[in-house]
Amino acid sequence: MQNAQIEKAVPWNPWHGCHKCSPGCQNCFVFNMDKRYGRDTTVITKGKTTYELKDKDCPKGSLVKLCFSSDFFLEEADEWRGGIWETVHRRSDCLFVLTTKRPERIRQCLPSNWGEGWENVHMSISIENQEMADKRLPYFLDAPLKHREVFCSPLIAPITLGKYLDAGLIKCVNVGGEMAPKQVVRPIQWEWVKDLYLEAKSRDIEFYFHQSGSMFMRDGVNIGAWNLNKQIARAEEIQHELERMF
Repeated sequence: MQNAQIEKAVPWNPWHGCHKCSPGCQNCFVFNMDKRYGRDTTVITKGKTTYELKDKDCPKGSLVKLCFSSDFFLEEADEWRGGIWETVHRRSDCLFVLTTKRPERIRQCLPSNWGEGWENVHMSISIENQEMADKRLPYFLDAPLKHREVFCSPLIAPITLGKYLDAGLIKCVNVGGEMAPKQVVRPIQWEWVKDLYLEAKSRDIEFYFHQSGSMFMRDGVNIGAWNLNKQIARAEEIQHELERMF
């Protein structure tokens, strides 16, 4: 899923809050945002005005970005998730995208009429290093899903995905760096991005470098940016360069 698509998506956050569960969560933007407003992100709350997706806000053909201020498979949301599935099923005229760090909970949290998956649900898994790739991807590949993407974001260490891509179930590898203050940001390396690009390309799998992060290192020099729009622009430059090189 590319930036241009996500920017046009309808945001739907039926609940808010999360728990940090791996190294990728260290500089989570949701925690940083809540800190500014004195809110405790670890308290999971049902959205008073956002739990329901109003049809007037979601025309036919909409792309809906689901639960991006939390994790859709949090245990605290188990009692609320059923109502969300009902809406997603009813609105088969829209495409719903969601990302999770908890793929081990996918199977137990699916609705009874899910079958082998719904065509209008695209699910992605977030991984940041090899340990999390090896921990999460087996669950992700085992779940009954129609559309799968892998988000290596924030990529904080080199990852090899070859054996998982060989299953033929993953449609896109999406890579991004970390956006965080200079004193805490963890760098992403050019070589890591290039290697993932080559792994995907050699298998005819879509690859998208969506964000360079605040510290994108190449030949010992940071060519990232502190402004988000500049990070996106820099990532697009790198994407085009990779496509020309290989």
